[in-house]
Parts: sequence; structure tokens; C-alpha cells
Amino acid sequence: MPGIANRPIGGYKVVYEYANRLVGDGYIVNIVYPTYLHFDSDTCFFRFLRISKAFVKYIYYILTKKYICNKWFDLNKCVNEFLVPSLSEKWCPKSDVCVATSARTAIYMNRYKESVSKIYLIQGYEAWNGITDEQLIDTYKYQFKKIVISKWLYDIVSKYDPDCQLIPNGFDFDFFKKTVECEKRDRYTLAMMYHVQELKGCDDGFMALDIVKKRCPQLKVSLFSVYPEPDNLPDWITYYRQPDKDTFNKIYNSTAIFVGTSWSEGWGLTIGEAMMCGCAVACTDNAGYREMAIDNNTALLSPIKNPAALAENIIRLIEDDALRIRIAEQGYEYIQRFKWDDSYCKLKSILN
Repeated sequence: MPGIANRPIGGYKVVYEYANRLVGDGYIVNIVYPTYLHFDSDTCFFRFLRISKAFVKYIYYILTKKYICNKWFDLNKCVNEFLVPSLSEKWCPKSDVCVATSARTAIYMNRYKESVSKIYLIQGYEAWNGITDEQLIDTYKYQFKKIVISKWLYDIVSKYDPDCQLIPNGFDFDFFKKTVECEKRDRYTLAMMYHVQELKGCDDGFMALDIVKKRCPQLKVSLFSVYPEPDNLPDWITYYRQPDKDTFNKIYNSTAIFVGTSWSEGWGLTIGEAMMCGCAVACTDNAGYREMAIDNNTALLSPIKNPAALAENIIRLIEDDALRIRIAEQGYEYIQRFKWDDSYCKLKSILN
């Protein structure tokens, strides 16, 4: 892993889902968390600061055991979790197969000299956190077995490795369920995820909501996130921080429309969850969302960074009940094809 996850992160959830199924089938699974990852752009001074900070974090997490995933995901106790100073080969447990779960961890794994099967799980176009486009493309050329989670990533990676495999993510149909029929929901109720990262487009989402509120004064919004509540939320927005299973289902099932705002996604996790619970989706037209969002079929799509267009699609769903119900029902039907058991079978065939 690229680090410790003490709050819900979509890419980590994917890894944990696979880990649970693997240990259930008798595999020994080690998940490795580093406290330090090298940044090529660092000067000697900043590298010293990072290493010093990582050393303090390592001691703290070793003593407190807070690197263990037990707060937000039900990880099987048979999965071994290791905290290491870095992902250098000497720190990692000996294994038959090593799996890099991000571009930065792939760079480390490429240096391993031990004869081991190497798999690179690619969950997004990760040209961020000091990784340039050129460095990212280089990771796609490594002599690893590569797995991508979406069609748009396959189109990119297959240019550099025609043997890469597409395994779409699944959804947890035991966790999220539709309990309220689409036609029985208040059409003026919306849900949206809040995120502090700019590319998640939440500022665009807030602008769109303001436009909708002026046209539809009855509007009520449920906003959820792992982050603290943003300042100055109006009283027509209810905020939920790290909702539990029952609260999450209540949010999705008590709202008619889900709003997706991201500029870029590897996989449209939240819009898929909303579809599973019977929400009609209005979202931005990014490649990750398009894995399940088909315009005017399973969702209404609008250009990224265009709050006015997003607001117009939300208003269309509010004002046209027949459209909203059709989009919600077709989204609910379409999302049923993404099952974890199917994804796991494909992964296991690669491991074997």
C-alpha cells in the first residue's frame, strides 16, 4: 500500500475486498503499509524532514497499533498487516506474489531483486503526489502482470502493455440495498459526497446546488464525507461524517437524486452505491463515472467544471418525475452486473 488508511478510501477498500476473499480460500495474505515513500523531487533537506517525520510516525503506530484496519472496514483477522519504515525489499515479508497498488509502490517493487511474481493493480491515472506523466507511463512499461479496474484505464495501459487485464471492481450488495421505491421519494431531496481534494469537484457541486436552490426552494441536501464539516453550510444541507452502514443506507434511500461532481475518477464508486439504493444520478462526464453512467439511460451527464450544466440536469430530474424514476430504475438494473464474486474469480485465475 502507499500508506496507512485510518479513514475510508476507495482504492484501499478494493484491496481489502480481495484480501478477505483470498484468505477465505486459504491464501496467506500480507498487507504492507510504509511510513515513508521517497519523492524524487525532494532536496536533501526535505528528504531528511520526511524521513524524520516517518520515523516518529513508525514508532507511534507500532506502539498504538493504529495502522491496523479495524475502524472502517471489516478486514478478516487472518489477513496479516505489517507496518514498515519503507517499501524497500528488505522490509517486506517474503511472498510468492507481490502486488503494487499504486504508481509509487510500483516504482519500489520494480527494484526488487528477489525472484517473485509481480502484479500491478492500476486503479487510476495517478499523475499526482510528485509523480509526473512521464514517470507514470514508465510504470506501465514495467515487466509486471498489470490489472486495470476500468475500460478507460485499459485503453491507456494497453498501449504500453497489450497483455494487461481488465477486472472491473464489484459492489457490496450485502452492504447497500434499495429499501424505498424510487417513486415514493421526495423529488426535492439530494445527496452528495464532500471531499477536500480539488479534482473531486465539490466546489462545482456547491455552486450547482445554489443554482438549484434558487429554482427549487424546497431543496434539501444530505452531504457525507470522511472529513470534518465545511464551514458555513446552509441549514438546508445536513452533514454526515463517516456514516455507519445503517446511516449510509438511510441517506441513499431517503434521497431521490445523487450528485457526482468529480473531474476524474478511476471508478465511480459513490454513483454506483447510489444506483444500488435506487437514486437517480446526475453526474459529471468523467471516464470513471462512465463505467456505469450512460447518459440519458442510467444517469444524466454534464461536462466537468460546469456547475450550470450540472444544475440543469438536477432540475430536469426534479421537474420530470417520469424521467427521474426511469433513470433510477435503469441505473439500479445496470449496476447489478458488477459483482465482487465475478471480479474475484478473474483475479484468482491470474494468481493461479
